[in-house]
Amino acid sequence: MRALRAVCLTMAVLGVAAAPSLAVAEAVVVRNLTVTDGTVSGDLVNTSPRLVRDVRLLIRHTWLWTSEQSPGEESPGRAAYSTVREDIPPGGSRSFTARANPPLPVRSDGRFETSVEVVGFTEIGD
Repeated sequence: MRALRAVCLTMAVLGVAAAPSLAVAEAVVVRNLTVTDGTVSGDLVNTSPRLVRDVRLLIRHTWLWTSEQSPGEESPGRAAYSTVREDIPPGGSRSFTARANPPLPVRSDGRFETSVEVVGFTEIGD
């Protein structure tokens, strides 16, 4: 395991004043993202030369009000973490699916915009 990369990612997740390098941020990327009724699916692609596992995702369900000038009192937006435990070999990919729990409410006064971000992983190598 490469301790430096793991420390940089942990520091970034915890908000410590140390940014991971661009190469680390691009080591695992999300592709082919689809969202249906709060269920998020996609592929994690390992662009690094080492095996990765325990990819930690931050899934944000941002609520966008139909009328931003007079929004409601409480936004139903939320965020959650999900971990993909499978190994991803160098250059390989793994599919993932994560469901909102509890399910996202069905409402007519706005819509959800969902995003997925890789916020950490374990890299195995020399």
